Amino acid sequence: MIVVFDSNVWLTELGLRSGAAAAAKFFLNHNGARLALPEVVRLEVQHNLQARLTEHIDTIQSNYRQLLTAFGKLREVVLPSHDDVQAKIQDLFDSVEVPKLEIPFSLESARSSYLKTIDKVPPSDKTQEFKDGVIWADCVALLSNEPVVLVTSDKAFYQDRVYEKGLASNLQAEIKDLPHALRLVSNLSALLLALRTPVKIEEGTLAQAFLTAYRDSIYGTLARQGFELGSRRALTCTLFATENPTVLFLEFSMAYECTDIRGDGRTDAVLLLKGDGSYMPTTGGFPPASD
Repeated sequence: MIVVFDSNVWLTELGLRSGAAAAAKFFLNHNGARLALPEVVRLEVQHNLQARLTEHIDTIQSNYRQLLTAFGKLREVVLPSHDDVQAKIQDLFDSVEVPKLEIPFSLESARSSYLKTIDKVPPSDKTQEFKDGVIWADCVALLSNEPVVLVTSDKAFYQDRVYEKGLASNLQAEIKDLPHALRLVSNLSALLLALRTPVKIEEGTLAQAFLTAYRDSIYGTLARQGFELGSRRALTCTLFATENPTVLFLEFSMAYECTDIRGDGRTDAVLLLKGDGSYMPTTGGFPPASD
């Protein structure tokens, strides 16, 4: 199996260094799958990351100069150089530690994409998304040898631009007679649900670890609103192994009853906690929740 991450995945998942990406890499490494990297994706990610990092550096430099003018003397701020930025971007690809298949930009893929912009069909029906057409052509070529999973949040690939409707009908027709199948998912969470390695853990331990890690935030918020935390009403979680045997990636939702302590006639409430991230069951470590 070959997995292709669109550029939006590389950028939103921090160069595949997020908790969800760690779980995805675990699957790839332990199931003989490979990560395909089309050149058009690499180039777009490199360009966007360089622009973002350079903008951050410029902003810090500008703010530092204003502070220096105001205070007269400050400690020197050491920021990455242009070469440092280039090296870091290259390291994002080199440090993935998953078998990679580099896909060079080809005339065949370029021609296929250009014809879709002329015909105004997905993934180029609304705008002339040349890059998307090249990615699709690269995926089609890979299907001659292995099944492919394309992970992209770009709605241009989906029927009527709706994720739930799956692959656009013209793209389905293009690959229906090929020897292998293509699976299309919109994000890493969907990929993990399709390819996951299930892991079980004691729910009470997980819930207590979260409450302990974020005690000040949770209990402080409740106190300010005049409530106290009651019993747990519900907990749902999905856990995945990662390439680090001591770390799990999880998505969770917890609901707790909350009792009114002001006594002014308000009805009791429910506290809903949702998030995702990495969890270390051996130590009970919990990183900041995503929401």
